[in-house]
Amino acid sequence: MKHLHQEELLKKIVAHPSLKEEIKTLTAITGNALWVIIPPAGKKYFICNNCLFKEKPQTQHCIDNINLLITESKKKNIFKNVIYANKVYTYCLPIIKNDLVVLYLGICNLKAKISPAVLDIINVFTRATVENVIKEFELLNLYETIKPRTVALSTVHTINRIVSSTFALDELLPRIARLALQVLCAQKCTIMLLDKHKRFLVPRAVVDLKKKSATQQPLKIGQGIHGKVVKTGKVFFMVEYVCIPLVSEGNVIGSISVAQRLNNKPFSHFDLEILTTLSEQGVTAIKNAQLYDEQEQLTLNAIKALASILSSGAYNYGRTNLFINVVMSIGMELTLTSDQMRCLYYAALLHNVSQISLPEKLLKKSTRLTGKDYKIIREHSRVGAKIIEPMGDRLKDVLPVIIYHHERYDGHGYPCGLKGSDIPLGARILSVSDAFDAMLSQRPYRKKLTISQAVAEIVRYSGEQFDPVIVDAFVQAVKRSKNKIFQKGKSLWVWKF
Repeated sequence: MKHLHQEELLKKIVAHPSLKEEIKTLTAITGNALWVIIPPAGKKYFICNNCLFKEKPQTQHCIDNINLLITESKKKNIFKNVIYANKVYTYCLPIIKNDLVVLYLGICNLKAKISPAVLDIINVFTRATVENVIKEFELLNLYETIKPRTVALSTVHTINRIVSSTFALDELLPRIARLALQVLCAQKCTIMLLDKHKRFLVPRAVVDLKKKSATQQPLKIGQGIHGKVVKTGKVFFMVEYVCIPLVSEGNVIGSISVAQRLNNKPFSHFDLEILTTLSEQGVTAIKNAQLYDEQEQLTLNAIKALASILSSGAYNYGRTNLFINVVMSIGMELTLTSDQMRCLYYAALLHNVSQISLPEKLLKKSTRLTGKDYKIIREHSRVGAKIIEPMGDRLKDVLPVIIYHHERYDGHGYPCGLKGSDIPLGARILSVSDAFDAMLSQRPYRKKLTISQAVAEIVRYSGEQFDPVIVDAFVQAVKRSKNKIFQKGKSLWVWKF
């Protein structure tokens, strides 16, 4: 038994109710004796009177007698349990379990001898107490050993749920950081990843439970604790701070750290084990998210290539930078997730792709449209969906937005006459943005409106043509992000992919 565990065990024995009861019961026989517990090795002793752990220098003579009994018995290999000095008796009983001495029980300052029968009773009672405490102690240690493994398994399960909830790194990493704080009862977690050139560590998630916002500066490889951990690939462990490398297929891709336990307890090696398990699962999630981002970038490039085909000619109506900025501003006002914003962005780029199939003379027509014209126009959204459908499942959530963005909130739109919340959210956003952008654009059959006039028209048809919630978000977006929405350059965007 390790020294630290042994001391904890002896303290529990001293404080155990059954030992208190034993001393109380035997007081009639032993009188006002001093009960002492001494470990098999070591100079500490534990006073059992009233079962309080304390040291009394005045009892040193008694302790010396007990140690003398122990020493002489070890030399002769026969235990001598009594010594008489200064007109008092001192008894020492070895409490043995599995052929090993667990402790020595000393009874000092006795005016008379204790009979062998009483000594046997004391021995049996004390050994029973010791065995009960040892069982409780071993169960507690077993629990403390199993607990980190249980937490680790639970962490793996939680990480899997987090991974399945999003592939966006900007959402994934803060969730992993918060999970680390939760399972380790810590205050701050920082996750840093190498940049694409592997020259700097870039903070990707910094969560501090005691601050509304926390920051971390980028670091060079080898700079600071995170930089050194990434450079060496070795764990940095202190009682108040732990930082470990994030390793994927033998390559360090970043680091994660936790700091300051909320319960003021030091970090243990069990905590390190849990953080290591979390990081291993987290690395898999990070690599999957990075792969997803790469595939998403390929999809975006394909979408932009297709959208560039629409950037000239009459069928470019409704696909301006202004339109995209308005769409994304509304999405931001509605606090959509990154996945929803990405879907909205793709739909904004491609929503009028079907205009490729429309005759240019129809798009430029300045006279009243015929029934045949309306029939062609009412089907163009479906045509657009069919054009982009071969691009795969990555755009499956975009298709409904494109198909239904000409529906009206009151059910009088096309192609299906959907009403209210039956219309996809993205389609309702595009409907407002498309109408606003169209009103600000010159058309063969009418003049363009001013910004204030166009906003007033959108508000006017709230609840009829447009979803009132979307209209409110639109009005707030125009007020909040007006300078960005209406900027003329091509580099300033309200939302960046």
